[in-house]
Amino acid sequence: MKLDGELKSSSKPLEAKRKGMSSVGKYEFGPYRIVSGKSGWTKTTSNQKLFSFETKSESKKKSSFTFVANGKDTLVVNTSTNTKVSESGIGDFYSQINKSTDNYIAIISPLSDTVSWKMVFVFSAGEDVAGNFQAEGILTNGVTNIKIKEVKQWEDGKVPMMKLICGYEFILDNKSIAAVQSSIDTFQKKFVWLRQDLDENMKTMLAAASASLFVNTDESAASLDR
Repeated sequence: MKLDGELKSSSKPLEAKRKGMSSVGKYEFGPYRIVSGKSGWTKTTSNQKLFSFETKSESKKKSSFTFVANGKDTLVVNTSTNTKVSESGIGDFYSQINKSTDNYIAIISPLSDTVSWKMVFVFSAGEDVAGNFQAEGILTNGVTNIKIKEVKQWEDGKVPMMKLICGYEFILDNKSIAAVQSSIDTFQKKFVWLRQDLDENMKTMLAAASASLFVNTDESAASLDR
């Protein structure tokens, strides 16, 4: 995907690969990996008003995974996703998603530290969404606030088919410090970039947040496929 020039020159791409089959993807990239995870039941409620072609549904899901950096630093990540969907349809002849919104929260807790980080991330898709896909978020420990911004352009300047989101940049003090390529297009490879001049604790936290985005992308892709 298209990277900020300074980030590109001060980082190396780490390809993320999913190992084995599990409810939470065991992604590995560079010295970072998800070693275990579990996913709770998805609870869904839906309703349709009389004489209306619109169906509204809401689902809630929780999951968690253990993340290891450099073979020694361990973090526990607890996530929750609240998904709201507005859908129009006439029997089996016509159906479309007007708007689907995932409100995703990840609490990232290093076992060696008392300070946890919280990532709040919102992903929207559907006919009523400008550009059909939108996403934004924040990663914070209560003192440091890192903005998460969508990227909708490939390295060659081309826009993805269907205007899909290619990935995300992490912005601190107007500087791009990391990026993750994570698209609901399952044929696209996944990558993480981390500025080499960041301290190891920050790299680990950004890597864990990137892994969380991979997990969230898997959930969003599955939700839109239903």
